[in-house]
Amino acid sequence: MLKSLMTVSGFTLLSRITGFLRDMLTSYYFGAGTLGDTWVAAFRFPNLFRRVLGEGAFNSAFVPLYSGKLAEEGKGAAFDFASRILVILSLLLSVLCVVSYIFMAPITKALTTGFDAEKLALATDLSRITVSYLFFICLVAALSGVLNSHKKFAAPAFSYVSLNLVFLMGLMGVVPFVDGLQNKVSVMAWCLPIGGFVQLVIVLLSAWRTGIKFVPKVPKLDSDTIKLGLLMGPGLVSAGIQQLNLLVGQWVASFQDGGMSAIFYSDRINQLPLGLIGIAFGVVLLPDITQKLRKKQNKEAQLSLQTGMTMAMLIALPAMLGMMVLAEPIIYGIFKAGEFTAEQAQVAGYALFAFALGSPAYVMSKVLQPAYFAREDTKTPMKFTLVSAVVNSILCGIAFLVLGKGGQLSTGCALATSVAGWVNVSLLLGGLKKSGFLKLSGEFWKRLGKMLVASMVMGAIVWCGAYMLDDILHSDSRWVRIPVLAAVGGAGVVVYFIVAHLTKAMTFAELKAGFKKSS
Repeated sequence: MLKSLMTVSGFTLLSRITGFLRDMLTSYYFGAGTLGDTWVAAFRFPNLFRRVLGEGAFNSAFVPLYSGKLAEEGKGAAFDFASRILVILSLLLSVLCVVSYIFMAPITKALTTGFDAEKLALATDLSRITVSYLFFICLVAALSGVLNSHKKFAAPAFSYVSLNLVFLMGLMGVVPFVDGLQNKVSVMAWCLPIGGFVQLVIVLLSAWRTGIKFVPKVPKLDSDTIKLGLLMGPGLVSAGIQQLNLLVGQWVASFQDGGMSAIFYSDRINQLPLGLIGIAFGVVLLPDITQKLRKKQNKEAQLSLQTGMTMAMLIALPAMLGMMVLAEPIIYGIFKAGEFTAEQAQVAGYALFAFALGSPAYVMSKVLQPAYFAREDTKTPMKFTLVSAVVNSILCGIAFLVLGKGGQLSTGCALATSVAGWVNVSLLLGGLKKSGFLKLSGEFWKRLGKMLVASMVMGAIVWCGAYMLDDILHSDSRWVRIPVLAAVGGAGVVVYFIVAHLTKAMTFAELKAGFKKSS
């Protein structure tokens, strides 16, 4: 498992690095004000549906069914099932893109209530360009699910790197030579569907090289399709509610000028541990647990889940402390340049601190959900995320009433999202314990306590380093700030793993053994 995890995490890290480069250039050209907000709004719309429809509802239902057919009926039946479903998905996505394009003005207005007329018009125009990305990325997500079921993780993970490479080519090769900020941001919008097409080509080539055969099938309403639809229903609601938590925060923050940008850039940093561990484990665990359950290997499936939880917290806890201690220096170091000011960095830094409080919860929820989806239970996570959405909405409303349109409104919204995340993960844990699928040993809790101690030691070291190097971390040159920031963070990582080894939270020998078992 660890080898597969590192394949996904490695490419995810590369994707995050190229994504940060993309965001650094984006913030340089557009800042975190009016123009930055319109780009965030246009970029967010297709990504919202990607996470809800593609990576959320569809894969949570499709991957267990495909993996089950692969384990029980063989490749032929699995390929036939995938072919039929991909045709249906393509038709649905085509209709969705056309309808969204036609009604983009009211959709954008609903998602960005705080925008004035001029800001709304630009966001609508940009969203009409970016909406076609939805078609490509949902097909990419579906094909990635097929490849993951065959334990092919590299190409799907690399496809997200390719998207950022397209953006970087646009930002460095086209944007500098285009006149007018609105024309520059339009170039960014066109990079999204072009990048989506490249992603689709990459996963299709990988499927072909793997020997996966897709033969177009005339769509029909058979038992498999009906079962997929029934499983997708609750999954669609569940994934939608998860995104609603962040969406509500951005919607409320849109009343603060630059608030959406503050949420966006801080969440980009916050998504790093989620992508490296949470999403990576979700990708690896879902087909793994599904196939073990279909083979009646229940104990092995439960062990996979507990191993996933242990490894996830090994990274998530220090990530939380690190982001809290270095919140403002991280935002300042990476994004402060051009149109992105020191004041905007401070506002986004506060939001990052608030998001970091919920980082372990975001990660753990991605690890726990496959235990439900693998058993074809999409209704229970839906109920839990509904509760968390209510909590998030109430807290965002309170933040608006208390903070108004002030500079800390984005922080209040980020904190609400973190609290909602902890509510969700608490319910997921309770549900698995109640069903008897999850029985955490005393050893797990001992390790967790030791990891927390190691994280606190690391946090203290990082804080001291940041305090002593504060002037350099706030240097005018980004290329001075970033290496020093990396050095401070790197020193913290080294300290953490040494303390974790000494306390036996996770020894180097155990990590090495884990990789050998997974190879």
